[in-house]
Amino acid sequence: MPEAAKRLAGNRGKRKIRPDLPAPPGVPPMPARLLVEPLAVEKWNEFVPILSGLGTLTTADGEALATLCEVYAATQACLMELRASGPVMHTDLGGVKPNPAGPLYRGLVSLQASLMGEFGLTPTSRTRLGAKEEKPTDEVEEFFKLHGA
Repeated sequence: MPEAAKRLAGNRGKRKIRPDLPAPPGVPPMPARLLVEPLAVEKWNEFVPILSGLGTLTTADGEALATLCEVYAATQACLMELRASGPVMHTDLGGVKPNPAGPLYRGLVSLQASLMGEFGLTPTSRTRLGAKEEKPTDEVEEFFKLHGA
């Protein structure tokens, strides 16, 4: 909840109200490092309109969004490796051991979920951040708003 809204509501919890950090809304430039990973660029181009619509993207978020896109690309590469080689690997001595891509994948998915939460890309985080969601317009409701009744 924004600082001004907390002050108006009376701060019932008596917790310290942190000031809102100003950051100009808008689309940050894509960092050049993403250009080496086409999947990361694709994800950037997918996330930017979504985050702009939610109102959670500012010009200061370029590096964080780039990191999310890189983690997404790494997660997909790890998943493809895991699918190709299976959950276990056979050793040179004839033994079997877990595929190291398994724990790596779990770690990347966890990091990706955490980063998505920072941008309001999960249902819980949208509620926590108070992101504005565009509601579908109801033509009948719009008609009555315009014409009264």
